[in-house]
Amino acid sequence: MSSSRTAQWRCPPETILAGVDFGEASARALAIAGVIASGFDARLRALHAERFEPPAYFTLEQIAPLEAARHEAQAAATAHLTEFASGASGRAVEAVVMDAPPVEALLAAAVAADLVVLGTHGRRGAGRWWLGSVAERVVRAATVPVLVTRAAATPPRAVFEHLVVVQERTDADATAPICAEYFASLAGGSVTSAGPLTQCDTAALQQASLVVMATPHDRAAWGFMDAVATVLGACEHPVLFVRAV
Repeated sequence: MSSSRTAQWRCPPETILAGVDFGEASARALAIAGVIASGFDARLRALHAERFEPPAYFTLEQIAPLEAARHEAQAAATAHLTEFASGASGRAVEAVVMDAPPVEALLAAAVAADLVVLGTHGRRGAGRWWLGSVAERVVRAATVPVLVTRAAATPPRAVFEHLVVVQERTDADATAPICAEYFASLAGGSVTSAGPLTQCDTAALQQASLVVMATPHDRAAWGFMDAVATVLGACEHPVLFVRAV
């Protein structure tokens, strides 16, 4: 993504991208995305990515049937995604199914979005580093804001009742607090600042309905113990990551 695109995303968002794997966490992400889209009259796009793997060996005569099978599978997946996403978000969505790995597909689609909303299963321990986390990798690489949530049963609008802004470092700009004010308006909520913190271990964060993390533009792409890993691994609240413009 070019630096010019980095400065072009809008808050409040006009286009929202929700990643979908059909699990409970992605249903929650869609519900939250639906609240945002309704509140700001934004376009909502739901993306599901999966690879269509052909057999290891096939003849030239099998190419046409394989291509037909791929198109049929993609059409069925798109229909299922449309039904799932519309039901979870409570509004009409544009369903997109991509034949690509999830992280690559989400980052490519994020170029045309102002906000990405993802569900996470919140893996902990060494295994998550070997398996990788789609949400974490998208947060690290995306240049648009990314909201990450676990599955929950509370009303999705309640996410915007009490926002707490934290900073990954002390040099974050005003982008995150400004966006937080817009999102709080969805529920007549409040915004408070908790300063430069790296984990949900204070009274202020424990009372938050949504943690807004202001991150620097030059954040490292990967690391075991940085603020992104700490917050995604330890924070039970939804987290909105907003990189400095």
